[in-house]
Amino acid sequence: MSDEQQKQPHHTTYKIIVDQKPHDWPKATITGLEIKSLAGVDRAAYDAWQDVRGPEDRLVKDDDQIDVTEKGTERFFTGKKTTTEG
Repeated sequence: MSDEQQKQPHHTTYKIIVDQKPHDWPKATITGLEIKSLAGVDRAAYDAWQDVRGPEDRLVKDDDQIDVTEKGTERFFTGKKTTTEG
């Protein structure tokens, strides 16, 4: 291997699924805002969620950083925001 080849950085991508569509994500973390952008939804009208084992999925706020480096594929979904006024 030449010196030039050794100097090039190794680009890792992480497998994630957003709203049932697979994506190769270039960073070790993803934010709620980035999830909504990948989903192509109205950022102001939708929330992002991380699909986790157990009874409750995790709400991912716009500036939350979610680690996607764990083994396996991280799954996320979006849904219309609900308001509880009263």
